[in-house]
Amino acid sequence: MAAIPADLGESSSAEAEEKAPDKAEAKRLRKSERKEQKRLHAKEHRQQRNRAQKERKQELRKEKLESMSAEERAEFLEQERQAGRDRKAFLETSLTEAFERGRPRVVVNCSFDQSMDVRELTSLAKQIQLAYTQARNMGSKVQLHLTSLGPENRAWRGLEAQGVRGWKMHLHEKSVWEVFAEEARSGKLVILTPDADEELVDVSDEEVYVIGGIVDRSVKKMQSLAQAQEFGAQKLRKLPLKSFGPKGCCPVLNVDCVVRILCEWLRKRDWPSVFEECLPGRRLGERPVMSKRQRRAQRALEREDAGQAADDAAEDAADPESTA
Repeated sequence: MAAIPADLGESSSAEAEEKAPDKAEAKRLRKSERKEQKRLHAKEHRQQRNRAQKERKQELRKEKLESMSAEERAEFLEQERQAGRDRKAFLETSLTEAFERGRPRVVVNCSFDQSMDVRELTSLAKQIQLAYTQARNMGSKVQLHLTSLGPENRAWRGLEAQGVRGWKMHLHEKSVWEVFAEEARSGKLVILTPDADEELVDVSDEEVYVIGGIVDRSVKKMQSLAQAQEFGAQKLRKLPLKSFGPKGCCPVLNVDCVVRILCEWLRKRDWPSVFEECLPGRRLGERPVMSKRQRRAQRALEREDAGQAADDAAEDAADPESTA
């Protein structure tokens, strides 16, 4: 048997090592793919549920109109149109009032754009848009601000796509620490972060509440807290989920959810009922009602997860270096 030159053997070994996939990275990618499949499945379920609710409302309205006489139908439709005009006028008035003189001021700090990927930035823009429409539809008196929206901010494109230029919302190129420097010095700037030690007890018209504009699929802790400490923020607070929320509720909430909680508290001033009203079903431990096809798809995903977990465990057991 011909001897293999030493340098050729070393070269082949090095090439094999380069080509061999990193098992930890492959496992991470598989986990990420499964998580994305579940996310898409949940999104499809929400869309189907919303479509079904909309269709049901349309059917009920059609049945009601068909049961009326021509005169009753005409009167009903005119009442609907008038209610729409009244609602539009009310929203326009409350929006203008909140924009000009609203209190408290609620700020979304958009300075974390560099830590997010494109999908997360798109999600942030959608959450801010939803926060705006929720505050508007509630007729809330809070005055909304976005800070750090300079020309280099990577979140700006997504916000433009959502229509931010047409919103009655205060937009600032400067950071929250510059725009509200006076409030920061006087201790009236409240940084809301799930990593704070103290809970938010009350919402005051005299204070400014800052929400971190962060969307991270794999939660990166301490981002908003670290920035607040860097700028010497005096008041760091977290929502009182541990005291008044459902047991085991994750403290990391979407921007729109936090804004809605603050708006709802100003109406009810009762944390338990506010959380019951504002937290999404998944935070309250509710399980969505699924169709047979959706249940089959969910079970298939669960079986795939279980099978993949077994494969990963087998790989780890077969690879002595992975447990070293």
